[in-house]
Amino acid sequence: MRKNVLALSIAAMIGGLGFAGAASAGVVPGTGTFNGTNQLTTTNATVLQISDAGVGHNLLVPYFTAQNNNMSVFHVVNTDTSNGKAVKVRFRSASNSDDILDFQVFMSPGDVWTAAVTQGSDGVAQIVTADNTCTVPKLTANVPQKFILDRLNPSLAAGDKANQTREGYVEIFNMADIPPNNGGTAAAPTLYGAIKHANNVAPCSVDGSVAQTLLNTVAVTNYTTQADAATAGFNTPSTGLMGDWYILNLPQTTTFSGAATSVAARVAVNGADGRGNFVHFPQTNASAGNVDAFTADPLFRTDARPATQGTTGGAYGAPLGTATLAASFFDLPDMSTPYTAAVPASATTAPLEQADLLTTALAVTSITNQYASDTSISAKTDWVFSMPTRRYSVVANYAATGVVGNQNVVGITAPNYRLFSQLNGGTVAGGEWFLPANTSVDSVGNICVNADGQRFWNREETTAGAVGTPPVFSPGNPLAPSVVRFCGETSVLAFADAGASSLGGNVARTTITAGTYTNGWGVINTTNGGNGLPILGASFIKLSNPNVGNGVSGNFGITWPHRGTRIQTVN
Repeated sequence: MRKNVLALSIAAMIGGLGFAGAASAGVVPGTGTFNGTNQLTTTNATVLQISDAGVGHNLLVPYFTAQNNNMSVFHVVNTDTSNGKAVKVRFRSASNSDDILDFQVFMSPGDVWTAAVTQGSDGVAQIVTADNTCTVPKLTANVPQKFILDRLNPSLAAGDKANQTREGYVEIFNMADIPPNNGGTAAAPTLYGAIKHANNVAPCSVDGSVAQTLLNTVAVTNYTTQADAATAGFNTPSTGLMGDWYILNLPQTTTFSGAATSVAARVAVNGADGRGNFVHFPQTNASAGNVDAFTADPLFRTDARPATQGTTGGAYGAPLGTATLAASFFDLPDMSTPYTAAVPASATTAPLEQADLLTTALAVTSITNQYASDTSISAKTDWVFSMPTRRYSVVANYAATGVVGNQNVVGITAPNYRLFSQLNGGTVAGGEWFLPANTSVDSVGNICVNADGQRFWNREETTAGAVGTPPVFSPGNPLAPSVVRFCGETSVLAFADAGASSLGGNVARTTITAGTYTNGWGVINTTNGGNGLPILGASFIKLSNPNVGNGVSGNFGITWPHRGTRIQTVN
């Protein structure tokens, strides 16, 4: 499965730059003073934390949707008024976190980049922006760019593939800072001069300009040393990214909104924001070679391990020895690419350590939130559960084949459909979150992990408790009928509404059809052997006021982030 990179119109331009073969290094730690001696500012961040302040090095948007007439809008703000940012944006599908679109955004100091995702006429999601902040490849203002289907399950029908582009989550990385300098001239701009807005226009946004050519060249170049990166105008990444999102349904006059989860790279000894490693990779579809040192993604690693059974249970099989899917440069960086000084940048175990740090920072042992299904106000509730680091522990291998009993099998029933990276010991006791024994596969190929239980209350203290009537879920779960099951990377749990519900999600959805109250709150236990589960999300409640007058909208949307019990907040 080879992915087209956002209709790479710059492919001809990069053809002679020599990207064939293995990547020598896309992760460069800084060790000195920027540019004075052709060095990057020293990488000093040692831990990853969820930033309560909402500003960080990297951002996670837990959910987007273009289902049911919804559109999802994103605002990324560079609150750093001194440095520009080279930012990677990646959209992943809700089912098994397949990459459905990625590109680079070059933000000026104090800049805001905005975009919206909607459903196209053919059902495939598309992104559109009116922003003149520069992207590579270029997103032309007000011209929709379709999401890419190449990494989705090839056995799906066209309509199912389109559906899988319409829900998911978003990763946003600060790959590098672009520090201020003299900017050069219009005829010979520096990188900073190319991206710095002048009179509300970024020079690199002007078609055919020298600044645009420079930016395109920089974006597809593989910088492997401090000297090369510093000379090009890059520096090690600092903090400053802030993100917000909202989901707007115009026909139903309903809006949900929230803030992106920010991940900060900090210095453990004093808690200050630090500098990460330079992690810019070329935005090309050229082979990146062996990427064991750059990602924990089991599809791309040579040491991934299959489960020894098909759809349920099992143990680890032997390491594969070769990558299941050849990585291209555009696949990097990801959330597991080594970012801190505490993780050795060149070691093949480094991405596993990075994924372990980030998953630990996100892990919760319980989730608490409210719900409402009062028919008098047409109330509907969806709980969204997003696990943005699950990708680095277990993935779906769509090319899976094998033998079960005496039968040759392919797809979801094959033992190697689930591929695993061992982040920390290979057991629950060792600190793993997703294992062959605690994951399974549902009937449509979503990888699942069970909660440990749940309990629901009404608004007057009443609860069925552990011995009361258990909730009933649809689709049914024969393994544990009364337990919430997180199937898919980003799943939706609807309350008492088998129809379009609050969000209209259907890629990875279950519905509680009985066993809860009309209105109330609940707790889902995600202890998972003491390690918790890395879950983000919110309760999305839609309701209508039946007493409004003619011509006045009475529809309302409420977004309440999940409250979780964390294992720890400092790694």
